[in-house]
Amino acid sequence: MNYFIANWKMNMSIKDIVPWLEKFSKSKLLNSTERKIVICPSHIHISLLRECSHEMGFEVGSQDISIFDKGAHTGEIGNFQVKELCTYTLIGHSERKEPREDVIKKSDLAKSVGVTPIVCFVDPSEAKLLDSSNTVLAWEDPENISVDGVYRGKDETSVENGIKNIKSIISKNTPLIYGGSVNRENIKLLNKIVGLNGVLVGNASLDPTHFADIINSCI
Repeated sequence: MNYFIANWKMNMSIKDIVPWLEKFSKSKLLNSTERKIVICPSHIHISLLRECSHEMGFEVGSQDISIFDKGAHTGEIGNFQVKELCTYTLIGHSERKEPREDVIKKSDLAKSVGVTPIVCFVDPSEAKLLDSSNTVLAWEDPENISVDGVYRGKDETSVENGIKNIKSIISKNTPLIYGGSVNRENIKLLNKIVGLNGVLVGNASLDPTHFADIINSCI
C-alpha cells in the first residue's frame, strides 16, 4: 500500500492548519521511496500547504475541479489553475452526487494538464467505465464514511471481496484505493488486502498524529 490521500473536506481553518503542519513535521514517518502522501485541503488553503509540501514529503491535491474551461464561471477552479499548485485532484466524491458524465469530463480535463485525478465511485460496477491511464480509482461507500467523528467501517471481508472484484475489471496498472472510516484501528487489516494500493482518509487525517500512524502502519 503506497497511496495515502487525506481529504480534509470543509473542516480546517488557517489556525488549524498551522499547528497540524507543525505536528506532522515532527511525526517520525518511516522511510519509503514508493510512498505517496497527498493532502487535499479547501481551495483557499492550497497555497499554504504547497509552500511546505516538498520539505515535509507530501503532495497537494484539490478537492474538486471545474467541468468548465477558462471563462465566466464564478466560484469555479479550473484545470489550468489547479495545475499551478497541485499534482492531484479529487473527482466525483460521493458527497457531491455528480453524474458519471461530469466525473469523466473532469477527469479528462485534469489529465489534459498533467494533474492526476483521484476518481471516486460507489458502485464497483462503475470502475471499468471510470478506469483510464494516469488515474487513481477510489472506491468509497457513503454508508461507511465517518459522521461527526464516529467511524462506521465496512467489515474487512466485504472490502476484500470488493477490491478483488474491482481489480478483475480494471487495468492491472491502475492504482485502486479505498475510503470509508479508515483509521488506525482498521488500517493493518486493510493493508493485508491483496490488490489494495492505498487509502482515502477523511476524519482521521484531521489529526496529524493519527494520519501519521496510518501511514507508518503500512511500511
